[in-house]
Amino acid sequence: MAEAAANAQWHEDVLIVEGLHCGSCAAAVEAQLKRQPGVAEAAVNFAADSAMVRYDTTHTELPRLQHAVAKLGYRLLSPGEAGTGAATTERLRRRLLIRLAVALVFGMWCMMPAYLVYLAPLGIVEQGITWPLALASGFFALPVLLYSGSHFYRVGLRTLRVGAPGLDALITLAVFAATGVSLWRLATGHADVYFDAAVMLITFQLIARFIDGRVRRRAADVVRSYLSQAPETATLLHEDGSLEHLPAADIRINQRIRLAGSEPLALDAIVLTGSGEVDQSLLTGEHAPCQVNPGDTLRAGCRLLEGELDLCVVAAVGERRIDALARSVRGLLSRKTALQRLTDALARVLLPVITGAALIAALLTLALGLGVEQAATRGLAVLIVACPCALSLAIPLVVVIGHARMVADGVIFRDPAALETAAETHVVVFDKTGTLTTGTPGVADVMPADGSDSAALLQLATDALADTAHPVAYGLAARAAPSARAAQGKRHTHAGLGTRWEYAGHCILAGRASWLDQQGIEVPPSDDSRMTLHLAHNGRYHGFIAFEETLHPDAIRTVRTLQQRGHDVYLLSGDTRHSCLRQAGRLNIAPEHVVAGVTPEAKQRFVEALEKRRAVAFIGDGLNDGLALAGARLGIAVGEATPTARAAAAVYLPDGLSRVPTTLMLARRARRLMRQNLAWAVGYNALALPLAVAGFIHPVIAAVAMTLSSLCVLLNSLRMNVRRDLSAERVHD
Repeated sequence: MAEAAANAQWHEDVLIVEGLHCGSCAAAVEAQLKRQPGVAEAAVNFAADSAMVRYDTTHTELPRLQHAVAKLGYRLLSPGEAGTGAATTERLRRRLLIRLAVALVFGMWCMMPAYLVYLAPLGIVEQGITWPLALASGFFALPVLLYSGSHFYRVGLRTLRVGAPGLDALITLAVFAATGVSLWRLATGHADVYFDAAVMLITFQLIARFIDGRVRRRAADVVRSYLSQAPETATLLHEDGSLEHLPAADIRINQRIRLAGSEPLALDAIVLTGSGEVDQSLLTGEHAPCQVNPGDTLRAGCRLLEGELDLCVVAAVGERRIDALARSVRGLLSRKTALQRLTDALARVLLPVITGAALIAALLTLALGLGVEQAATRGLAVLIVACPCALSLAIPLVVVIGHARMVADGVIFRDPAALETAAETHVVVFDKTGTLTTGTPGVADVMPADGSDSAALLQLATDALADTAHPVAYGLAARAAPSARAAQGKRHTHAGLGTRWEYAGHCILAGRASWLDQQGIEVPPSDDSRMTLHLAHNGRYHGFIAFEETLHPDAIRTVRTLQQRGHDVYLLSGDTRHSCLRQAGRLNIAPEHVVAGVTPEAKQRFVEALEKRRAVAFIGDGLNDGLALAGARLGIAVGEATPTARAAAAVYLPDGLSRVPTTLMLARRARRLMRQNLAWAVGYNALALPLAVAGFIHPVIAAVAMTLSSLCVLLNSLRMNVRRDLSAERVHD
């Protein structure tokens, strides 16, 4: 045994599961994977359509796991495999809508004759027509029982087969029991049938399934968003110097590619020849363009601003850093949260408990000599009254009802699971570039040389860089518009160094101090800790302009509000420490709460480490924030966030930072209502179950009680729309 463990070769992977309809499907796949030889751990998450599997490659392989999952009717794919995820999801959604429509239409027709039968003892309906009415109720129930509920039966039988029965198995048992007893009653000439109870079970669960599906599927969108940051094609450079545009997936390691100015990079590669300036802010968060030269490594997703590069590919599609980030995000979103684990556990426990209670009720009835008919009726009442419809609606109803309120307040709410820790949030961690700052450098200081004028120097720089793509050109344009002379002459851009502008006999140099030195311009010493643009006119130095990032208008007020409410505020960025400390000082964030120069993985690890001690909300906007947004229990994307950041986050605030405090308060209220709904659902079952076992609840009353229980959950969820002053609420319960 010890020798086998020593020789084990463990492999952990995050795989895609196609065809999942619900949490019970995920439970069945998880149980099937755990039964395979060599599998040490397996966790399948319906919200992420993914499976995290740790297995010994000496005992099993991925094809074997795929074959085992295929037996249940699902597909297990590696992240690089071509699947039909989006198409499959849309097809399943359409099928669910059709099933729900059939259940609603025929369910109403089924209940109309059933209610007339219930009113017969009051003399409203003649006793002679109750049996035909009961038969009509069964006839209208057929489409619901045979079509709308078919998915529950298939999944319920699958979960029973692999030893992981859940809510679908319980629904299947209750529907079969209600239908069987009703058919028996019709066959013996009685009108007391319970087709309507079976229809209600199916309809309520379809509604819950539809609501849940709308808000819980996002991991596949996140992965697609990550990969869309890198172009699908690249320019292959052949040995004879010819160029060919090919799909990025067709280019292999060690092949050469060419990247021109303003183009994004499709593959991880090393620069062979050429130089230029690269915008890596999506991956690193560094706001200043980075100069690259031969020997530097570039990652897929970065964009070349100026110049032309020949590169050697070091990582093909599927092995790029951006692919690793996408896999990591899927893995983070696959984690089951506390409320999700609680709901799954309750569903697993309820099946044996409710089934056992129904058998006990039937046996007690027989022991009392009340007959088989009465025993079946009492057992059926237990199955119906204890069916956890309210439990399955507890969380989705809060999400859907509260969604309209949140949108009205400028909050786009994506993931209910992320709200579980909102009421306990102590720490708010902000990304810097693009989140607290605009990402576009603004003019901080204009320092003319002796004899020069500040306004003239600023205008000269604006004209020199007119129509160029360099970030500082946008900052200059915000301060002064180009003059008429800006369109004259010619500009020669030296990638990563500067721009030479020649017009009407004048020569203007605008760029780095080192470049001006190379052009024979004597540049006095200056502070280079900031982004600076040095200028010379006809061989004479004219001064420099210093730039710094511009804070968002709402940044100072938002940070101050959070601090006043008792939150600790951190600044986390891939930019330099000097730049981060400068902005932190303006925001009154303590230096010890500033973490600079971190990679996307390091951001996620920092947030994870903080969450071991205190609940954290992470706020970001870029591709490099995706891991931290997905990993944080409350990830918030703000403003002009990239599609990747919006998909990875639980909450998106299109109005920007000003809505962060409101979001935390609304999330706290939603979480409180979810807990109340769960408490009510469990309490209802705890009260109703013994009453049904004792015979105090008829199957018809059981169906009504089940409906009232779900109605109570609905009414409590409606409190999400109650408007009151959120600023008056305390941060913590």
